[in-house]
Amino acid sequence: MTEELTISQQDLDFIQIQLEINKPYEACGVIVGTINWTINGTMANVEKVIPVTNVRRTSASFELDPQEFYNAWNEADKSGNEIVGVYHTHPFYPGTPSSWDIDTMKNNPSVWLIAGVNGIFGYVYDNGIENVKIWIK
Repeated sequence: MTEELTISQQDLDFIQIQLEINKPYEACGVIVGTINWTINGTMANVEKVIPVTNVRRTSASFELDPQEFYNAWNEADKSGNEIVGVYHTHPFYPGTPSSWDIDTMKNNPSVWLIAGVNGIFGYVYDNGIENVKIWIK
């Protein structure tokens, strides 16, 4: 389980902009980087975030476009990175996991960044929702 994540302020700003320009719909994408072991567990080091079309086009859920997801995964792999998580937005609600998010997180235990009206927060699912500490690099 990933306990911490390092990300640039530029990438956080990009996710926040995605929230604004995609309203009233949720925006989503993948988080590309590496996972490293630390004395405290694991840390995801973000190299870039890649927007992916939300094929659901709703304000309450998202689904990554399969072809765009594949392209992002392929791009990450070619650069020696991996997809360490996903991000999505809650355009009208706080950045906490919804019941739909929690159900989906159970099948995708990577880092989830959720941008809401109150900021951007990180989570993983490990027999329940766990917070991920975000460090700005």
